[in-house]
Amino acid sequence: MRIALLLFLALVLQGCASSGPGSQGDVIPTSPAVRQDLQETPAPEGQWRPHNLSSCRQDVDVAQVVEGYLGICSEYYRDGSGSDGMIEMEIGLEEGHRHSLMLLTLGQLYLMAGQGDPDLLPVEGPAADVGDWDRNRVRLLRRAQDLLQEAAETRLDDAAVDYLLADVARAGGDQAKAADLVASGMLKCTGGRSFGILWQYQQLNNYPPRYLGGASPEFPQTALDKGIEGDVVLDVLLSPAGEVRQLVVVESPGRSLSKAAEASLRKGRFEAARVGKYPIWSWLRVTTAFTLED
Repeated sequence: MRIALLLFLALVLQGCASSGPGSQGDVIPTSPAVRQDLQETPAPEGQWRPHNLSSCRQDVDVAQVVEGYLGICSEYYRDGSGSDGMIEMEIGLEEGHRHSLMLLTLGQLYLMAGQGDPDLLPVEGPAADVGDWDRNRVRLLRRAQDLLQEAAETRLDDAAVDYLLADVARAGGDQAKAADLVASGMLKCTGGRSFGILWQYQQLNNYPPRYLGGASPEFPQTALDKGIEGDVVLDVLLSPAGEVRQLVVVESPGRSLSKAAEASLRKGRFEAARVGKYPIWSWLRVTTAFTLED
């Protein structure tokens, strides 16, 4: 009998993009999310599945006054008057409502203004238009950095803050600092309100994770001897760096085939899911077909 091995990797996207109270701001800084235990079993269900352990924890019980400022800013931005929304947010900060979501939102808007968005050039406030773009740009980026660094003091495990600070560094020409901040963000959570704010104001697209290739799995001798074949379906948890952090067996005809498929995928190359250019935690469902032919 001649035994030929046909191996087929069918990649089926099954999800990605994971998703302190009080009007004076966040109350208690949370611990950094450089997490050692990222196991999540069973993996979430659905077409666009969040990685639950990557969700940011600071967004519970946001005070109504803070929600009000966030809503006003969003409304002004949708109407094409983003700079007026920025002025309203600055007023809120002066009144003591220094919640991290307000700081993050306003910091992002100053960043976008410093990147050249004319609708976000404020006529009032600490970085108001001085009539000279070179001076404006420096002032806008400095204001963005100050606000985002303040947000980072309470959003310790939030990748969105690091990613935006990386954008500020990049806009200022410091590529090395930008790379360090992106690397730091890849260890943190990539979901919740902060990433919703990134998506909302930057009009970002969602990009699914991708398998980029790797060595084919070996057909286990024990399965060959017993004539066991079939599809092994695995859920693969990918970090924002595209690293395989967890494998969950969804279905399999046998343990030895599961192990072979897992070993192959751990050596494979993956591209993380992204919200715009920002990499996020994601799940990817992969099917490996083990087929015997006479």
